[in-house]
Amino acid sequence: MTQPSALSRCAAVDAATFATEHWSRTPLLSRAKELPQPFDDLLSTQDVDELVTDRALRTPFFRTVRDGGGLPLPTRTVTAGSRRIGDLVDPAALAAQYADGATLVLQSVHRMHPPVARFCRSLAAELGHPTQCNAYLTPGGQHQGFDFHHDTHDVFVLQVSGRKRWIVHEPVLRLPLPDQPQSGAHLVPDGAEPLVDVELEAGDALYLPRGYVHAALTTDVDSVHLTVGVLATTWYDVLRDAVTLAAGAEQFRSALPVAPRSSLADSLPDFLRQAAAWLESLPTSSVAEVVDRRLARSVPAEPLSLLASAAAVRSLGPASALRPRAGLEVGVRVDSGSIVLALPGKSVALPAFTEPAVRHLLAGPTTPAELPGLDEESALVLARRLLREGLLLPG
Repeated sequence: MTQPSALSRCAAVDAATFATEHWSRTPLLSRAKELPQPFDDLLSTQDVDELVTDRALRTPFFRTVRDGGGLPLPTRTVTAGSRRIGDLVDPAALAAQYADGATLVLQSVHRMHPPVARFCRSLAAELGHPTQCNAYLTPGGQHQGFDFHHDTHDVFVLQVSGRKRWIVHEPVLRLPLPDQPQSGAHLVPDGAEPLVDVELEAGDALYLPRGYVHAALTTDVDSVHLTVGVLATTWYDVLRDAVTLAAGAEQFRSALPVAPRSSLADSLPDFLRQAAAWLESLPTSSVAEVVDRRLARSVPAEPLSLLASAAAVRSLGPASALRPRAGLEVGVRVDSGSIVLALPGKSVALPAFTEPAVRHLLAGPTTPAELPGLDEESALVLARRLLREGLLLPG
């Protein structure tokens, strides 16, 4: 059975419609009946209890808020080996805050809970933009964790359990950048009618482009929801990346003239003309190269399974299933009789005759027996090497 894509789980429209009609433009409400499955496989209420009570959850992976403000961190001190660690969650203190109406925020859930990590990685691959995820747990009783605010990244709100009311207003600043956050009741003009006023139930999803002013309140039941943030790469980012290439142009490495500060304005028109001419002359390929380096970080590399990878090296056979490591950027070049694989922080050199087999391994799931141009023993040697180097994973 084919699994639904990450985006199709968040949006009840096809990918093309989402890209042209909603992405960075307008909110989208998707009801559970329109989506392929609920979200409790990503983070269930049982998962939350395990994270909070059974694991050594540390700050800043959690915090508590109420009525728009942060609360004292419910932490305790424990001993690990010979060290005292004073920033672990105190389940009893946290339970007391929660009973008093506090919202628990689990921050960067994509870094500590594998199902969310896999989902965020898949969504990032589909969208071409980095993702992150927080979880919010609010007790029933008309409680509000945060004041009206806008986010500087797009969000998908995924209601896991319970219900929550979302009130959304038009942006006061469209498409804000990361250094342009805003919050407070002043963002909503007196008498302004909300654009969206909706109660999300378990399995519902709401997409909000960055800049839309919003607040959320619980109903009479507890609420658990995930907020998946999409850290969009903007054309402003592209421009900033392109400007780094100016370091190679001598005219821009020149010092400002020796002159009183008030007279420097006379030089600006000529500078702007030079800058415009330089930008227009930039080869598209050069700009694409620097932008690609940024986009290559959009999907984090799949983590290495230490014991499973070690076992796969030991038990590797001709029919062993292998796959490339998702999200790992690998540069391939042939140089002086070798094929060189460029990885983050290192490079791996292999004999040039292995190039067809290497490209086959990096293209998708395969087995050593299927590698072109190599006998069985050579294929196993190559596969073991790439497993050890972290390019391949079993399965």
